[in-house]
Amino acid sequence: MYKRIEQKTTSMANNLLFYVSLASYLILMLIFMVLAGGVFSTANGQQMVVDDAGVVDYRAFQLETWIGTEESWILPAYSPLRGLELAAGAVITEDETFAVTEAKYMFRTPANNRAGFGLVAGTLIAPFGEFYTYVPVTLPLFEERVVLHGNAGYTLERYEIDHGDHTHSHDDHFFTWGARTDVALAGPVTLLGGLFGVNDETPDFQVGLRLEILPGLLEMDFTYGNNFSRDSSGLGFTAGIAWTPPPFR
Repeated sequence: MYKRIEQKTTSMANNLLFYVSLASYLILMLIFMVLAGGVFSTANGQQMVVDDAGVVDYRAFQLETWIGTEESWILPAYSPLRGLELAAGAVITEDETFAVTEAKYMFRTPANNRAGFGLVAGTLIAPFGEFYTYVPVTLPLFEERVVLHGNAGYTLERYEIDHGDHTHSHDDHFFTWGARTDVALAGPVTLLGGLFGVNDETPDFQVGLRLEILPGLLEMDFTYGNNFSRDSSGLGFTAGIAWTPPPFR
């Protein structure tokens, strides 16, 4: 997905509609979360591009949703088997809408001073096709007050090229990488910072804060992302919420 972020988005940073939509989104989601506060289990927000090595609890459902200046996501997920998470949703930009499906399996769960790792595979469909896969690794340190994350993967993008009298498919292949650090600050605040890129091109960065609104129940992320060069736009500003109802037993 890293290549799509770099090439396929159109800036909305100066669009008043985004800020109105953001305010409405946050107010409605907060009201819903408070009213439904008795049905939450552990929340785990994830709008960072660099993924962590973790999945939703067995037989639990999770909804992650975030809105941004470049793109917005809605991504429900469910765990039908221990260590396996299946997700399907949509990615919406100013110009395009993608259907996304993703499977994530954890081979080892991270613990303090012990790395965990897994495997992710997913697809994006319309207006072009994309398959991606990567290995997420997470290492918690200092009683989990500092958490390191790393991703290494591969992306295939397929386009239909119109030549007038005929069309043919064109495939692009990319190596993707990412690194991120989460640092717990005072109280419910966690500082987030990451780098990610494609092949040997100029990388993007993403920084922000994660707020634990209701301890162990509700989290919100506020982030900003951009590219280190001036040749392409980055993610811009993003705000998101995640919640997880109790598992079905």
